[in-house]
Amino acid sequence: MKQVPETKVKLTDVKELMNSGYHLLGELREDVGAPVVKANFLTKDITVIYGEEAARTFYNPKYFKRTGAMPKPVLKTLFGEDGVQTLDGEEHHHRKNYFMDLMTPDRMEAYHELLAENVSKELDKQHGEFELFDLANRVLFTTISEWAGINLEKFDAKLVEKLARNQISMISGAVTSPVDHVKGIADRKESEKWAQDLIEEARKHPVPGKEHLALYAFANATQLDGELLPVEVAAVELLNIIRPTVALTVWVALMGHALFAKKDVFEELKADFDNLQDSFIQEMRRYYPFFPMLPAITVKDVEVDGYLIPKDSWVVLDLYGSNHDERTIASPEQFDSRRYVGKAKDISYKEQYEMIAQGGGKFREMHRCAGEWITLHSMRVFSDQLVNKYEFTVPEQDWTIPMNQFPTYPTSKALLFKE
Repeated sequence: MKQVPETKVKLTDVKELMNSGYHLLGELREDVGAPVVKANFLTKDITVIYGEEAARTFYNPKYFKRTGAMPKPVLKTLFGEDGVQTLDGEEHHHRKNYFMDLMTPDRMEAYHELLAENVSKELDKQHGEFELFDLANRVLFTTISEWAGINLEKFDAKLVEKLARNQISMISGAVTSPVDHVKGIADRKESEKWAQDLIEEARKHPVPGKEHLALYAFANATQLDGELLPVEVAAVELLNIIRPTVALTVWVALMGHALFAKKDVFEELKADFDNLQDSFIQEMRRYYPFFPMLPAITVKDVEVDGYLIPKDSWVVLDLYGSNHDERTIASPEQFDSRRYVGKAKDISYKEQYEMIAQGGGKFREMHRCAGEWITLHSMRVFSDQLVNKYEFTVPEQDWTIPMNQFPTYPTSKALLFKE
């Protein structure tokens, strides 16, 4: 096995490199001309890997652990402390089952129907120009909250709007400017307090027949020893249902880009919608930037793409780079709505390592996003509504997708006009 080539990032180069955004990890690989690279970045060593075979190794718990891997700034904004993303082994499997047990076919159908109803109601209200981003943010928050068993009618409308925006702020606060980070921390604290109050109320006043809803599932969730999860941790896990769903606001805005800024995609999809819908959705998830990378720590010496990565190395899997890996994906920089025809279902329902927009591996056993099926149903609803149910005109706007912004979406937030 070969030694991992190294590159040192000079302090004077940090700003320029950070400005590379989603392309940063790819540029580090290009710097050394290898699929694996070790970089010394602000006194911390980071080993970067990407691609299908690297992902297969990365998700194998024999080689990698998540405990201690997630940077504190990300925990304080994006994921929260002591959530399922930070666990390993039996503890992870036990906690992850609470998430996966919520994702039954009937509950997915209930979510789909509820979201379709709410999107239709919101689109019916639109007369004139509106931002698809903001509409999606409102609808996704209210829908996932209702699906989770939360009665939003008890709360002031302004607070509900603020909580919906908080879910995006927690994401953007993870790896952007100090100002955004401070705001992300504050918005997470506000959201966690709201979720803690919900958990405490659900424990004091359980509702028979609602045990299968997320609020009550996490209110009753236990640790391995049988003790209830601390209220603070249960609240973090409840938000781990809500926040990732509201994060789909970004993909809805990017869907607007695919449908209304790219040539011929809308017409192609509308002409063969039933056959192309899921392939279009999977290609959209592959093509557009979403979550950039995931960290882990090696538990033993491990080989990746012929290179030896020592035990206790901090390693990040480049998700965006993996989804644009020309070694396994033909013409990865081309958007092709037909790319996954006949294969779309396998991507999101079977063990997967090539297209890993929301992580890879197996759902219950590995650190793959439990909400991937919610994503599919959300994208099915929005694509159907945007293509088949309404007519829009597209105002002049800035469709630029800044690659140095996280999360990123069209600058004008996908403006549409409806009579």
